[in-house]
Amino acid sequence: MRIAPSVVAGILAALWLSEAPDPAIGFSLSGPSLVAPGTKVGLRAWHLTDQGVDAPPTIAELRDESGALISTTTMMTSLVQGLEGEVALPEDFEGTAFLVARTKIDGNEASATYSVSVEPDAFVAYQPGRETSPFQVYELGQLRVIDAEAAPQELDPRIEGGACVPELQCWLSVWVGEKATRVRVVSITGVRFEKTLLGPAKGFLRFPLFVLGNEARIEVQALGPVDRVVASREVRLPVVPGGVSARASVDGRQVRVEWDELGGSGPVLVDVYRGSQWSYAFSLTPAEPWLPVPLDPGVWRLQVRVDLFSTNTAGVTHVVIPSDSAGTALEIAARAVLADAQREGLDPIAMAIVDGRVPLDQTQDAIAALFGPRNFGVVSLATVVSHLEADSGSGRRGILRWIAAAIILAIGVLVSLVLLRLELLAQARARELLEGFEDDEPPPSPAPSLERWLWAFVFLVFALIATLALSKGWF
Repeated sequence: MRIAPSVVAGILAALWLSEAPDPAIGFSLSGPSLVAPGTKVGLRAWHLTDQGVDAPPTIAELRDESGALISTTTMMTSLVQGLEGEVALPEDFEGTAFLVARTKIDGNEASATYSVSVEPDAFVAYQPGRETSPFQVYELGQLRVIDAEAAPQELDPRIEGGACVPELQCWLSVWVGEKATRVRVVSITGVRFEKTLLGPAKGFLRFPLFVLGNEARIEVQALGPVDRVVASREVRLPVVPGGVSARASVDGRQVRVEWDELGGSGPVLVDVYRGSQWSYAFSLTPAEPWLPVPLDPGVWRLQVRVDLFSTNTAGVTHVVIPSDSAGTALEIAARAVLADAQREGLDPIAMAIVDGRVPLDQTQDAIAALFGPRNFGVVSLATVVSHLEADSGSGRRGILRWIAAAIILAIGVLVSLVLLRLELLAQARARELLEGFEDDEPPPSPAPSLERWLWAFVFLVFALIATLALSKGWF
């Protein structure tokens, strides 16, 4: 019995330092929070496990405020991670809807739900963002004109893909307007050009380049006779370290996506937006780079990422699907950009398109340059998580946990009573032995001993173990 306190204290310390069992990681659903009537709503779902990202069979539902079913779909397993799919909204629905994803994990029902606002003007609520340092954001320096007569009316350099990824090729597009101009580019820091001099030409001059670090600055020079600089401006190039470089082309209504990443290209997730609304969720491989559905006429934004958690390093590109009623691809693109004029200001390339100063044979170059600055930002998506502790089995586990704690406490009471009885019997036996001595002197009082309070210590230990079992979820 003398070593009992040490043994019990050691057990208590080990239990205190131990961790509770890993909690069940939640089932997650990602989708838009603002959509327009009569459109598709893109969705992704996944379940995190110790081994990675799981894709359990999942049904996605769209319901109104009364709980009535609007539409439903069975989500498909992604070629990269998790599941993907979309649900459709009726033309006449407005207000608040609820996206619900339901699945079964380890025999337990799990679901994730969040509300969606359905508004006719949902396309204008576009708030992109990307986490970068101030030295990695596109910054256009002031135009310095040395010879006004020889200088072009425009000298507008832009990165076509929105940002350069270090060690991957990107393209600088320089808009010089209607005057034939020679353009030279000079690296100030962190840039290697494949060509440094182009022209004379009108419209757009395109320079392939490589960014070598996390910061890149160049100077763009317009040249006059005998290569004399007649105008120039400095530019800080947008840089996304470790990102994806994406581009897309259109054949009718079919869209082909191409991408590059460091270490070689593999399967990617492609999120397709109309305005700011996420409409489709796809996954593609380099062998099958075509979107599986044709896109309706208009401007579409594509975000390409390598996994579910790399939105900040996604590659962004835009495609324009023309139609006979809406006009040419150039006109559709210009109207879409000028619709944001109140927030971003008038775009000189968009104004040139509206004025008819961009020829149709430069459509692809104009669209790539027009959306270049808009390709830098990324649309962040809302994600909700439904932990498995919130499912139908959580209440039963809570009751079992309380029952287990009560059993631990009851065992502690029994052990403490046994120790107390043993202590009382030992004291009574000691008094009998002392009284049996034939001595005139009274028997000495028993020396104080910690073992007299062992029963109380053991009861306290079991009470603490029961409390730890409740707080750390051992049961």
